[in-house]
Amino acid sequence: MKKVLFVIAAIAALTSCNSGSKSLKTEIDSVSYGVGYDLGLFLNQRNQVMENTLDYDQVINAILDLRDGKEKMGEEEIYAYLNEYFSIRIPAKKLEAELAYLSKIEQQKNVQKTESGLLYEVLAEGSEVKPSIEDVVRVTYEGKLKDGTIFDSSYQRADTVEFPLNGVIEGWGEGLQLIGEGGKIHLWIPSELGYGVNGAGQQIGPNEPLFFEVNLIEVVKAE
Repeated sequence: MKKVLFVIAAIAALTSCNSGSKSLKTEIDSVSYGVGYDLGLFLNQRNQVMENTLDYDQVINAILDLRDGKEKMGEEEIYAYLNEYFSIRIPAKKLEAELAYLSKIEQQKNVQKTESGLLYEVLAEGSEVKPSIEDVVRVTYEGKLKDGTIFDSSYQRADTVEFPLNGVIEGWGEGLQLIGEGGKIHLWIPSELGYGVNGAGQQIGPNEPLFFEVNLIEVVKAE
């Protein structure tokens, strides 16, 4: 978090004039724009975790207050608040939203539930050749967040992918054992069978349930 405040301070030092309509004519113009862009990427990541609730006007107010030495919160207070918000409040809100989402999915026709909590719908059973957790599978797939955002798709890459089932998230490993070669399945994976409270990367936040459509093309039996 200190890195973020350092970036904000750097931007504030370069905002003595309004450069919004200026072209990048000088070295300072370019580095100022670059620092702002870097901060913008970070803010967009935070905003995604916050489900687009970040108030950018208040972000700008904080930058200007820091520049002018008129901060409304002390540094220790800010760090404590942000740590509590992102490590406790956000995961709690996400968990509540996850439970509501999965509850609706569970009520859909043809959706089944395993003992672990995995929700699934078999679209095609496939052959009798089913993978074990030690096997490698060749698949095509698409993964989405609960709001429908695609975060990974072999369809878009027009490619097949091989995965060892014991090397992927638990919900994936369990779900692919439910169909055979040539089968197709929908998986709704609770976060506890996915990436948990920590999330993964920039798109998958804490307590984020995942949806996958997977076509099992081939089972590569373990030696």
